[in-house]
Amino acid sequence: MSDMPVYGKRVVPRDVRLVRGDSERLGGWWRQRDLVTGEVMERDLTGWSGRIELRSPDGVELWYSRACDEMTDDGHAVANITPSAFTADIWEQRRSGRWKCVVVSPSGATVRTVGWGCWVLSD
Repeated sequence: MSDMPVYGKRVVPRDVRLVRGDSERLGGWWRQRDLVTGEVMERDLTGWSGRIELRSPDGVELWYSRACDEMTDDGHAVANITPSAFTADIWEQRRSGRWKCVVVSPSGATVRTVGWGCWVLSD
């Protein structure tokens, strides 16, 4: 990466459909653009930690949270959601909301949202 100024690519919302009883993968991707060269580079997330959250439609209530299982050198943070994650009766009423994926540097000094949007749960 150059010593010149860089900025992160704008994270755009990504709406997802989750299916009860299926395994799912959810996460985000961090890229940066060098302002001098225009080159787009992935951010190495090796050694970072990440977490996905599923929240209520207004974003206030945290309904589900899971650590990312994969933090890659090409900027991906991915959580693998097990088929049993949404089988409890409470998920009959929790059918949609907001989600996000947040990554944290090893020192804890840098926190970034690398994925977000709305989610819908179907059978």
